Amino acid sequence: MRSPESGAPSPGAGAGSREPGGLPRIFVGARRRWVVGLAALGIAQGALGAVGAWALTQLRPGSAWPVVVAILSIVATAVAIGGLRVEERIVAERLGQDYVREVRRELIESELTPGGGTHLGITVARTTNDLASVRNWVSQGVGPLAAGIPLIAGSAIGLTVLDPFLGLGFLLPLGVLAAVMVPWARTAYLKSRRLRRARGRMATRIADTVGASEGIIAARGAGRELDHIDSASDDVVDRAVDRSATVGALRAGGTVAALLATLAVAAVGVVRGLDPAVTVAAMAMAGLASTPIVDLGRIVEYRQTFLAAGAVLVPALADAALRRVEHERASSAAAQADLPDGAAGPGRVHLVVPGLVPDDSPLRAGPGARIRLSRGAGGGPGGGDDGGSDPEAPLRLMRRVVGLDLAPAGTTDQVWVAGRNLRAVAPGEGRALVGLATRGTVFERGTLRRALRYRRPDLDDATADAVFEAVGLDVGRFPDGPRTVLRAGGEPLTVDQRARLALARAVYGEPALLLVADLDRDLDQEGRDRLAEVLAEYPGVVVFTGSDDLARALSAEEVRLAAGPVPVTPDGRPADGRSVDDDE
Repeated sequence: MRSPESGAPSPGAGAGSREPGGLPRIFVGARRRWVVGLAALGIAQGALGAVGAWALTQLRPGSAWPVVVAILSIVATAVAIGGLRVEERIVAERLGQDYVREVRRELIESELTPGGGTHLGITVARTTNDLASVRNWVSQGVGPLAAGIPLIAGSAIGLTVLDPFLGLGFLLPLGVLAAVMVPWARTAYLKSRRLRRARGRMATRIADTVGASEGIIAARGAGRELDHIDSASDDVVDRAVDRSATVGALRAGGTVAALLATLAVAAVGVVRGLDPAVTVAAMAMAGLASTPIVDLGRIVEYRQTFLAAGAVLVPALADAALRRVEHERASSAAAQADLPDGAAGPGRVHLVVPGLVPDDSPLRAGPGARIRLSRGAGGGPGGGDDGGSDPEAPLRLMRRVVGLDLAPAGTTDQVWVAGRNLRAVAPGEGRALVGLATRGTVFERGTLRRALRYRRPDLDDATADAVFEAVGLDVGRFPDGPRTVLRAGGEPLTVDQRARLALARAVYGEPALLLVADLDRDLDQEGRDRLAEVLAEYPGVVVFTGSDDLARALSAEEVRLAAGPVPVTPDGRPADGRSVDDDE
């Protein structure tokens, strides 16, 4: 794994948009034009500064320019430089926001990649604190650097042209500043890393506390939890204050260097007996460059916080890139599979899930089949109890079928529905083939109707109304009806209503394979009766976990999965050579 310094990109590095698993590059696409534009703005400011300095020399007696013209020229150049500074800030902010938008998308995509599971508090911290550090560096670090370096260089060249000693006096404080910045920058980086860890711990504790708020209130433990939050906050405060000393030194260094550079130019002019007008012009040029010099301390601070954020973001993005590669590899391998015998009929289902449903004992079913997956012990489909137990096996099977989890390394899942390879079809077709309803479903933000039609946005409103009625979800009781906006995972719906909505979304469009996981546990009695009725009349294959009453109502076939997790070989067979009976 790369170090933070190598993992975080430098401006202008490379030509590609991003390295696999790394942060995007800055100097690409539209951002390249903006960086070049910032450099041009810096050059323009330097040129205007030179014009203003020359206009100052025309104020001396005997000048060919009228005093009024010289003064107006000085004022005009000052106003023009101010306008360029405004434009510089706008372009720099555009640069930073565009970069952060790309990084934010990468972070959210990593959470939407199969196999992810970052804590909510960490995700929030990454998309707020860490991205704020990234934006500060790009917009207030890279931007001012792109504009400031040409301005400082132009001022140094102009002073050298006036008198070489003026240029030397101007550059000497900058050299001293660069020398002292190196150890300070390293210290700032280490303290930023420590502060970030403390903020991460506080964010996860806050997220856990808010998530468990009902239990905390019921147990009258609010005071204790607030004490824990205070303790985490105190740690953040202590580390932030400790870091501020180094940050203050960095910023003070830039201010002192700018002041010394201007004073050095003035001192050289006096010592060398230069024309007063030349000395004044030189001081004006040094003063114009003082703004980017003052910014150097702040830029170094932003660079170190960016590196500290990169030390967190780069591994996260690299892990997501590896998961995407593995997901694409598994999907590509599964897509090469030949159609198994008996899987080509309309509505037929053929499942091979290594570690749960092995290749020599696939789960096969046709339209109208009702299959209950057992959550107890067992050696495999139809096998007897071997003393093992994996209560989560049925849910893991369903997650593997819909692609939420990846197959074990070196193996591939085979999911055939209605003669179509689910790993080879387009996303839209895959959504139409499989519906999933699980207990505790969390819904995306949007309207109630959008939540129902999320799988099949191509179907009409009449179909949506019929499905709402079938599951017993009365959308008319809400003030905005089907346009009611769901927030925070499903509010304002009750647990029972969320379960009904999950069932409605799963059966919407009547996919050939319907997966239902413990949904009856979230429903009231009327809802359980509705569930049994909907599943009994469903035309496709229903694979579910649920109560004995539901299984009896559906006359469901019992399928006992492997008690595991079971190590498997690349062909999907148990690694220890155990036989797995066929349940059919």
